[in-house]
Amino acid sequence: MDLQIAALLGQDGLTNGAIYALLALALVLVFAVTRVIFIPQGEFVAYGALTLAMVQAGTV
Repeated sequence: MDLQIAALLGQDGLTNGAIYALLALALVLVFAVTRVIFIPQGEFVAYGALTLAMVQAGTV
């Protein structure tokens, strides 16, 4: 495997891990404060990701 490909895969893995960590932290924080499981948390993340994709594509 080329070093450039390995670096890109490592960067992609770190980015995905950071996103999962932020989502988990948000779930824990909301549950710790309210003692209610906030189900639509993932929908907000998906909405943000799709909005970012539209902005990057220039369709907004």
